[in-house]
Amino acid sequence: MKKYMLFSLLTLCTLIACDKDDDSDPDLQELDCDTFNDTYASKIKSIIDSNCATSGCHDGSNPRPDFTSYDNVYARRSNIKSRVVGKSMPPAGKTPLSQSVIDQIDCWVQNGAPQ
Repeated sequence: MKKYMLFSLLTLCTLIACDKDDDSDPDLQELDCDTFNDTYASKIKSIIDSNCATSGCHDGSNPRPDFTSYDNVYARRSNIKSRVVGKSMPPAGKTPLSQSVIDQIDCWVQNGAPQ
């Protein structure tokens, strides 16, 4: 019985250790900005629309910056990148962005924020 328990424990530890080394999770993979070629229209707009340009935030209905158009997002791209990478946006109480999404915004701005 002790051998069975020891074997089970070792198997479980091995599975847990292997799971932590799994690089299939996009949030564990580092994004290479040199090969990142997504544009505002192809990727960033959907991120902004679902996380920033929402009711009561950056949807143009209040004094906060309006992120409902490319021109407005482009004009504030450096600030957006800074706030997102610094994890001060979205604010506390809102669903935080995944590291993958943060990296995409970072690379998009680094690459000139193409439309």
